Formats: sequence, structure tokens, C-alpha cells
Amino acid sequence: MKKTALALAVILAGANFESTAFTEGTANMELVKQEVTAEEVVQKYIAAVGGQAMVDGLRNMEMVMETEIQGMTLNITVITDQENHRALNLTEMNGNQVAKTLIKDGKGTVVSMGKEQEITGERLNSMKSQTYIVPEMYYTDLGYEISYDGTGEVEGEKAHRVLLKDANGVETREYYSIESGLKLMTESEVAGKVVYEDYKDWEGITFPSKITMSNSMMPVPMEVKVISMKMNQELDDQLFD
Repeated sequence: MKKTALALAVILAGANFESTAFTEGTANMELVKQEVTAEEVVQKYIAAVGGQAMVDGLRNMEMVMETEIQGMTLNITVITDQENHRALNLTEMNGNQVAKTLIKDGKGTVVSMGKEQEITGERLNSMKSQTYIVPEMYYTDLGYEISYDGTGEVEGEKAHRVLLKDANGVETREYYSIESGLKLMTESEVAGKVVYEDYKDWEGITFPSKITMSNSMMPVPMEVKVISMKMNQELDDQLFD
């Protein structure tokens, strides 16, 4: 039982929390009656989460989350230091470190079950978005090719679909609510699906308070609850050692 929890924790440590689960209705695509661009969908999302001025003012973010696996509680802390291009993802169980992912100075490392491994190549490039609080605003800088991909449904809600393709040709589809503009889901063969739900205001920015992740490595979908979120703190450099 504990080995299963540890394996899932490692997945969490390297996960980019930008994905969601979707229903069978997603396959039933419909044509939009008016022309929409991917850039317009992203701009509506930025407006929905707080607006351009709010996003431009973000320097760093600390997010604390919690999930339960087979009766055991995992605590996840994600720190995004955008102004210094650093990111930390720490997973703990009963106060003990289970896994840690660190991106700093253009390099990445993963520590799991006492073993450290360097992140390189395609994987490192795909994880660089984690150094941005609202990476959607920086897709071009991150080297993504972005295009509008029609509409679909996520759990009964109509959504615009945006297709991202990185420099290595890896594709990710993102679903944004036509009504609210908020992101409902992302899906890819690499990361699986993650659903963003229960959006709430966190110090002026609107982010989900519930994230559900699922992929082929997980026996069941994993629900993650956001406990707290703080912006623009004075971060201790020792956090990124």
C-alpha cells in the first residue's frame, strides 16, 4: 500500500498542475458560428483570473495542497518564483519528504525515495512552464505553437479547445469555458488529464481549489484540494537549495 502511495507522490512531484478529466461528451465536437482565435481564448482566460494588471504584478506564489491515497494523506507545497525563474514542488507524508522537484538556474532535479536524478532534454523543457504563475501568458516565449481547435464539452459545459504543440511536437489540448473563460481541463498523452474545479478568489486572483488528475499510471483518479495560496512573499533562498 505504501509503495503505491509513494509512486503516486512521485508523479505529483513532477506534475504540471495544468490538466483535467473530461466526459464522453468531449468527443462530440461542434463548429463555432463565429471565428475565434486561440489568442482571444487565452486573453479571455487572463481577464477571468484577474486581468492583465493583476497577472503582470505577480512575482511569486506559494500553493499548499492536500490529497488522500489509500487512507494516507499527502501534503504538497508548490512554490513558483517567477521573477527568479525558479520552481519547487515538495511532497510530504507525515512530515517526511517523499519527493521533491526543483527547477533553478535553467536546471532541474527530482529527488524521490532518497535518490536524486537530473531532469534534462525534452522533460526539462516541458517543465519550464512551472516557473510561471500564469504560463498561458508566456506560451510564445516558452516555444509553443498555439492554435484554435474548435469546441467541445467538459462535464456538460461548452468549451473552446486550444491546441499547444511544443518544440518536440508534443501536443496538449486545453479546454476553456465559453461562458466564463476559465480553464476547465488539459489533456495530453504525456501528462494525462487534470480537471480544474471550484474556482475561488485567492488574494485577487481566481484559481481552482480542486484539481483532479488521472493518467495510465494511476489506478484511480486523484483529487487534490488547494488549502492555501499566497502571492508576492519574500522568499528565502534556502527553500531552493
